[in-house]
Amino acid sequence: MVIDMKNFLCVLLSVITVLLSLVFCKIQHSSSNNINNNKFPLIIIDAGHGGEDGGAVANDGTLEKDLNLEISLKLNDVLSILGYKTKLIRDSDTDLHTSGDSIRERKVSDIHNRFEIMNNGGNCLYISIHQNKFNEEYVNGAQIFYSPNDSESKELAHLIQKSISGQLQKDNNRIIKKSGTDIFLLYNATKPTVMVECGFISNASDLNNLKNSNYQNEMALSIAMGIINYNISEDKNGSEI
Repeated sequence: MVIDMKNFLCVLLSVITVLLSLVFCKIQHSSSNNINNNKFPLIIIDAGHGGEDGGAVANDGTLEKDLNLEISLKLNDVLSILGYKTKLIRDSDTDLHTSGDSIRERKVSDIHNRFEIMNNGGNCLYISIHQNKFNEEYVNGAQIFYSPNDSESKELAHLIQKSISGQLQKDNNRIIKKSGTDIFLLYNATKPTVMVECGFISNASDLNNLKNSNYQNEMALSIAMGIINYNISEDKNGSEI
């Protein structure tokens, strides 16, 4: 356990060093902006599923909820070290339901409680972390979904997708997508909200990467860079790519 922690801290330090250097380069070209002076001071990080709701299940039994939590915790570490104020929806294997006799009722309670946290978050960004699954194994790569109610959501999704594709998944040509009614949080959100589907656990390569702690750090770093670019960019471009 001690060895794993030392390895994690070493990797985290290296990615933070790279991130800081990139951020400082951007700040030099934008004297009116900085990390701690942005219009969305709180970032809410939502590790999807949890507790009795495992989410999607990989062929080897890996549960989506566990990958969501690992990446969310790492994203929280990166953003916190950089000085952002963050809030984790969950930091352990639990859900947020407060009522319901059936699994479905408890899931509804859980999602409505997450939505309430978003609504009570004031001036914030809401980042939901998930993993994808498809019946064809060849499908792979991260993809970002955004709320249809706020143009800021589309801009944020574009920059996170661009960051992941540019830094971590060079062959990822996926485009950002507007949420439909099937994603309650995004469809009903009234503030900048995105869902980051980090990869497909139905794809062997994606799954192996997503289970790797170093790759999780790199994914967290890529998401964080997209958020930072969004906050300090003078020329946000939310067009679909």
